[in-house]
Amino acid sequence: MLVSYPALFYYDNSENVKYFVNFPDFKNSATQGNDISDAMLMAADWLGLVVADMIEDNKDLPKPSDINRLSLKNNNPFADDPDMDLNYDPSKSFISMVTTDLTNYLDSGQPIKKTLTIPKWADKVGRELNLNFSQTLTDAITEKHLSRNK
Repeated sequence: MLVSYPALFYYDNSENVKYFVNFPDFKNSATQGNDISDAMLMAADWLGLVVADMIEDNKDLPKPSDINRLSLKNNNPFADDPDMDLNYDPSKSFISMVTTDLTNYLDSGQPIKKTLTIPKWADKVGRELNLNFSQTLTDAITEKHLSRNK
């Protein structure tokens, strides 16, 4: 199950780790990366961990912001903190959607056995499609949980 949220990537050449990444839809969100690839990887990992924790704790997920309404300047995560100053190079900073696959983060290490009943035709079609019924049900539950927050 994939989820996507916009992230702000601030580039600062004076820092050892060049990219500071913030997700405006999540309070106090931050990660960083040495270069664009590393920053994207770290952002996807951060997003997967946080969203999976929220799902497992049955918390509502924030609705993703419209990426076209975001601004590096106007969405400065430190705008209200006089002790923090965000220095960045606007020519190398950017806003991007970050996508992650939640199946890599949700707690699948503790399976719980469930017995269910489905129509005979559904069992036949599922077997013909080589479906993993447990994974199909898990995906459907995750999708239902995510869609209630849209």
